[in-house]
Amino acid sequence: MREFSSLWILLTVAALTVVAKSSSNTKVVEIGNRFNVLPEPFSRTLDQSFFQTEVNSKLLEHLRDAAFFVYDKRFYDIIGTQPKLTLVAERDFPFAHEGGIYVPQTKEIMFTSGQMGLETEPYTEIFKMNIKTFEVTKVSPSLHIPLANGGTFHDGKAIFVSQGEGSIGGAIYSIDPVTYEAKLLLNNYFGLKFNSLNDIVVSRKDGSFWFTDPGYGYEQGFREKPQLGDFVYRWDPKTGDVRLAADGFIKPNGLQFSPDEKILYISDTGFITGVGGIDVKQPHTIYAYDVSRHKGGAFLTNRRVFAMTDNGIPDGIKLDDKGNLFVAVGDGINIYSPQGSLLGKINTALCSNLVFAKDDLFILSDTKIYHTRLNVQGVQFD
Repeated sequence: MREFSSLWILLTVAALTVVAKSSSNTKVVEIGNRFNVLPEPFSRTLDQSFFQTEVNSKLLEHLRDAAFFVYDKRFYDIIGTQPKLTLVAERDFPFAHEGGIYVPQTKEIMFTSGQMGLETEPYTEIFKMNIKTFEVTKVSPSLHIPLANGGTFHDGKAIFVSQGEGSIGGAIYSIDPVTYEAKLLLNNYFGLKFNSLNDIVVSRKDGSFWFTDPGYGYEQGFREKPQLGDFVYRWDPKTGDVRLAADGFIKPNGLQFSPDEKILYISDTGFITGVGGIDVKQPHTIYAYDVSRHKGGAFLTNRRVFAMTDNGIPDGIKLDDKGNLFVAVGDGINIYSPQGSLLGKINTALCSNLVFAKDDLFILSDTKIYHTRLNVQGVQFD
């Protein structure tokens, strides 16, 4: 979630180094352990990428126009030997920021914009893109969804979370991807209003909804004072049971299950405040939890650090069918092994979220959408 203009500008600095002058880029650079030791003096700022590190040599210059960085040769099992990164859509506003939902029946992806109207009343819009023609179309749901944000796909519907506005708290909505009929599914915790829901995932085992609720809306001035903390919740739509699943976060953000749903990954993006400030003592970290099931219930146990980003924050999270994590970070997509090792990076200079359509990966980079085809398939949702 990077919904605020000052931070968007900050991270856009990285985009001054152009990834590719053409619409496609096939350059691959192997990193390995060659740069574990850099010649002094060297330096980089928090908003810069590793390849922008200043050194008294041309050591890193050849990295700057690459599309794929290989940190571990297992990354070739994912991208293949001839990968290609292609710019497939572009606008002059942040139309492709969050969401990232693949709709199998229409062969489209749906996504939400970054915040617009910041000088008046902030709002977001929902768009869709055909994955074959790359045609982008605005979606107009039958209900107003205040500041639509992250989403997933479930039971034939696109599921979006809302950040709320004013006295209206965060909520969960469904949208029919063909008719755009929308339905409000959940908007309170026993009468207390949610903050500003950020991301959501649905369990394929039991149909429960798991979602993050950071307090960004209040910090950014479009929501009232919070009634609840920055928490993660589980909601069972069959029984109506909604309960706290995890606390202890500064700003819970992206979340996703492992393919077997034995692990839930959740990112904490407290490193960046709601108004664009940076606190280096706060997390830009992905945590892993075991999903323990007992007598029909599901609980999160055994919290541990999985990975920490070096640029920006870990925003959207997706997994492939091998259990590798694809994480939207400040300068592209980091790909981690199930053991937490950084296998590689897809360099888009700016990134906020991503979505798989089987073996097609679409990268949401605010004003741009990139595509690459992989040797793995993303975990798909029913």
